[in-house]
Amino acid sequence: MKDMIDIKPANASTADGAPPQRRRDPAATRADILDSAMAVAAEAGALGFTLDAVAGRAGLSKGALLHHFASKGALLEALVTHMGDIFITEVEAEAARDPEPYGRNARAYLRVTINDTATPEDISIGRAMLAACAIEPAMASAWRKVTRRLTADDPTDPAGADDALMLRLIADGLWLSDLFGNYQVDADQRRALLGLLTPGHSVMGGDA
Repeated sequence: MKDMIDIKPANASTADGAPPQRRRDPAATRADILDSAMAVAAEAGALGFTLDAVAGRAGLSKGALLHHFASKGALLEALVTHMGDIFITEVEAEAARDPEPYGRNARAYLRVTINDTATPEDISIGRAMLAACAIEPAMASAWRKVTRRLTADDPTDPAGADDALMLRLIADGLWLSDLFGNYQVDADQRRALLGLLTPGHSVMGGDA
């Protein structure tokens, strides 16, 4: 706790008479940096993603940013994990609505991808992260860790495992199509993909 705030009384002053400065909570500062990094990736893409840009967006010096993330690679790796955590939260919330446990995480994975149509900002962030994963093995490793968390509850029997993999590959292909405009999948086509929701359970509650 001692590095989170200045423990001087509120009315204390420093030796030069300036008002005391409260120290920022390191966890909150890291969260601010990651939010700023996402904003820079959304606005500037991979080419404009620099430590200077992220530090400026977060209202920090570059040195202060490097205190929390020792390199651009470390920041990108943390950002991949942060984005993965956000996606996992969305998938888990969707899975919790599914009354059939068998294969529900795979169904939720596809539902979230179908229902969350990519915005221009999402596309910019996705392209930046895809580029980072292609260049830096640590980033690809971070995303594989996210994938393992998402697939932990998939069916293990052969038929269910194959169905779950099919849903995930469809979702991943749709995501890539959204990023690069490969197939121009419209809303009706996205809804039609929900008809493939196996294993073990069709579209929940007729929400297609």
